[in-house]
Amino acid sequence: DALVWAFDKHTGAELWRSLDVVGEMGYGQPVIYEAGGVRQLIIWHPAALASLNPETGEVYWEEPWEVSMGISVATPVREDNYLLVSQFYNGSLMMRLDTDRPSATMLWKGSSRSEMPDETEGLHALLTTPIVSGDHIYGVGSYGELRGLDTRTGERQWMSGEMTAQARWGAAYMVRNGDRYFVANDDGYLIIARFTPEGYVELDRTMLLEPTSNAGYGPQRFFDRIVNWSHPAYANRHVVQRNDNEVVRYSLDAADY
Repeated sequence: DALVWAFDKHTGAELWRSLDVVGEMGYGQPVIYEAGGVRQLIIWHPAALASLNPETGEVYWEEPWEVSMGISVATPVREDNYLLVSQFYNGSLMMRLDTDRPSATMLWKGSSRSEMPDETEGLHALLTTPIVSGDHIYGVGSYGELRGLDTRTGERQWMSGEMTAQARWGAAYMVRNGDRYFVANDDGYLIIARFTPEGYVELDRTMLLEPTSNAGYGPQRFFDRIVNWSHPAYANRHVVQRNDNEVVRYSLDAADY
């Protein structure tokens, strides 16, 4: 009877419940950001983007926004006072977080209701959590197209098909490292790249491991291809990645080669 439940981690006792269940549960992960002088538990579900008090479950604010098919997948991204979510069909939603109280206002949201790259202007992300860097957004759209947007308006500035397969649900997992990004795409490659206001700059790529999972759905496996939809881990100058059959670790230290 509630979308979000909180439990005591030591005893398992229920602490509170919050938000009514109005349909699908969605896939998005809850995250906690500090904004407006308090810790806010951000919940993105298929009916709205919401902020809760993590101690009590009190709703600080909620912005209604329907997510078709319940596929709220990518993690909400916070950068300064911006909070961004992006979905496959309806594009992206940008909220501006209040600085002195737990409140937010909608800055902009996508206007197109499509998944096709030639029918969309903004960012229609599915599996790939976008990057917000100052006045710029970088993300992978519904058919694998890498796009750069203006953070303030959502206007698209450029598009590239070089980084990821141009296929339905094309995905990549992007992690910032200084002025560069480590990108693991779903074809199994690790890419080192820069995202700039002018476009995509690839510095290097290497194959980590072969993809093994089927992306298609339904009895006829529509839009099927072999992918790796596993986010890698980075630690101690190494990258760890897996597919359905194995786990691999590679050094990222030039001294090892």
